[in-house]
Amino acid sequence: MGILVPIAIHLWNRKKVLTIKVGSIKMLTASESKRTSSIRPNEWWLLLLRILMITLFAFILAGPNFKSIEKKQTLSYVVDPELLHLKSMEPLLDSLPSQGLHIMVSGFPLLKDYDFETSKSFTPKYWQMAQAMEKLQTDSIVVFTKGLVSGIQGMRPTVSKSINWILIDAEDKITIPIEASLNKDSVELLFMESDRKSLAYTKSSIEKNSETTLFNATKDSIQINGDWIEVKPSKPLKVLIVADDSLSHELKYLKTAYRAVSKYLDKPIEIKTHTEIDTLKLESYATLVWLSDENLDKYPIKSLLYRPDSLANQLIVDGNTKNTFFLTHPLNSENIITAHLSEKLLELLSLHEDVLKKAKKYDRRSIDAKELQTIEISQKNTRNYANLYDLSLWIWLILSMLLIVERILSKYRRQ
Repeated sequence: MGILVPIAIHLWNRKKVLTIKVGSIKMLTASESKRTSSIRPNEWWLLLLRILMITLFAFILAGPNFKSIEKKQTLSYVVDPELLHLKSMEPLLDSLPSQGLHIMVSGFPLLKDYDFETSKSFTPKYWQMAQAMEKLQTDSIVVFTKGLVSGIQGMRPTVSKSINWILIDAEDKITIPIEASLNKDSVELLFMESDRKSLAYTKSSIEKNSETTLFNATKDSIQINGDWIEVKPSKPLKVLIVADDSLSHELKYLKTAYRAVSKYLDKPIEIKTHTEIDTLKLESYATLVWLSDENLDKYPIKSLLYRPDSLANQLIVDGNTKNTFFLTHPLNSENIITAHLSEKLLELLSLHEDVLKKAKKYDRRSIDAKELQTIEISQKNTRNYANLYDLSLWIWLILSMLLIVERILSKYRRQ
């Protein structure tokens, strides 16, 4: 129907007949009159151009695609980016076909197109990547990876492709300094040791004024094995306890437990006891203990609330919001020992939250290839893939050029 629009315009937009006034027609030769059609179109080229433009616009609305049949590869290889920086992997990578060798990152680019020299080392999420491998145009996939424990997240996926995981044991045990803190006249260092089977932390201390101790100019970093580690200043931990008179026994046992924690850490713990909260200074405390029957608003620090629950099988349980915990039973000389009250209070202090984030980067524990294996479902595979290419962009380009030509021509022909 749209094609009829330019035809109708051309039928109605005929050139006007000029009337010429003359004094006499006596000298004009008589000619035979002819009848002409009033619906004869003019400017054929302009008409065809406008019809073509409307046709192209209709094609764009239809969403044209070009189907290209590509032959699917029988076998493809995917390499963990953690392995790209290892020289021992170079002979293996050189022996594999370049057209079927992908990197385990978003989009699975080919190794020849991936700039691994400037890329950062990271641990992929293996099972999420396995689901994304469904888009690779191949029958089977061989994955070379370290199989680190830190890369396993979520539920084991179900895939339709055959994925074979080959674990590469590329590194020996590593020891990394991850934290340094001042402790009187010495610097206490925390090291993380990790290999394929274990992860552990060790502590050591060095004299602050020792000749082998190298600080930076501002004395806030220390050099360990060539790396600069931030030195945290020594400052006591602060605990705020808001208690009613009716819970004085619980207050006494809590203070005793915190003194035990302080002795274990060899670090002072300041306990402030109040009857109400000073919200302006609340963030300076490591833990808030609420020994009161009144409701407590949500605060950004870890809070231990006294909420008796005779059905609870633990002395301290998780609360209903983040950073909230419940003390479920009245305290006495027996349950503070059997329920490990001091250890629970130590966990609430969150002394090593930053350490855990740093340690995750260097965690070299790996799992067995069978545990890494995804669940494969039977599905009939075809040998060829059909790729669809959108032609709308090219048609828009042609349409824009025709529109320019049509405007120039219509102006010149006064149509």
